[in-house]
Amino acid sequence: MKVNSRVASLFVSALSQSMPVELMQKVARMIIPNYDIYERSGFPSAIGMPRADAARHILKDFSREGYLVKFVESLIEVTTHGFMSREVRIPLLPRIIAELEGQGYRYSAAKGIFVEAGEHERTMGWGTLREGHTYEFALLRVDVVGNSEMLRRYPQSQVADAYARVRGMITRQVEKRDGRIWGWEGDGGLAAFYFLDKTIQATLCGLEIVHELFVYNLLGRALPEPVRVRLAVHAGPCRFLMSATESAGDVIRRAELLESRYTHPGSLTVSPGVYTDLGSKLAPLFSPVPGPDNSTVYRYALEWEKK
Repeated sequence: MKVNSRVASLFVSALSQSMPVELMQKVARMIIPNYDIYERSGFPSAIGMPRADAARHILKDFSREGYLVKFVESLIEVTTHGFMSREVRIPLLPRIIAELEGQGYRYSAAKGIFVEAGEHERTMGWGTLREGHTYEFALLRVDVVGNSEMLRRYPQSQVADAYARVRGMITRQVEKRDGRIWGWEGDGGLAAFYFLDKTIQATLCGLEIVHELFVYNLLGRALPEPVRVRLAVHAGPCRFLMSATESAGDVIRRAELLESRYTHPGSLTVSPGVYTDLGSKLAPLFSPVPGPDNSTVYRYALEWEKK
């Protein structure tokens, strides 16, 4: 995020007017452990740094390292809950929040973070994740089945139109549940979910894609035959990279394996770890099937009722 002069001025004024240097440093350590403003600035600790100088140095450090929004999130936390049983008031904080919201962010009280506002462009990291850092994600792998065969049987423009509609539907379902499309190449893609209940949200998204695609194929498909997809959900720690082509790791590879080798067309497969999070309402919808390395994975598929 670019720090304009208004945000910078408000930030320095808010800190210098509201808290001593010691408390500024403690808030900073909520984000960067062992942050030492005296060591970083070279200012003699025996003298005591003026508040305004400390606030300006924190602004410089946290802007350079991409943590300024995180610092504002921490300020919101300490004003809401206090700090070590101490009430903290920052009268200028609402104006800082308004400035960030004017730059395309909104503060989610439920999540305790700033995220991209709905009307602005969505990025892979929700406007809050840092490049190269590792986070816990739920990943939804999607593959459109039979792309090559479709292209041999029907005009390329007709196939492209059908696939564009399907991709648009998938993107809409992913973003409706605060997910992000991390990459889409040819006939397959990867979506990520980061916030609370991420495994539930990824699984519900997969279920909704299965259902909506069923209705599309039944009532509004653009090709003489149905478009089918395979979907799989797996969760775990993953290194975040803004370039989808560079993203890799065991969690991504596992999701791809579940989709390509253990998922039937028109169905959704979830890994054991995801299945244990589903609870009593969702788990019964899935059936156990053999998975990789003698494990059990769980599959959902729409089926016509037998009479």
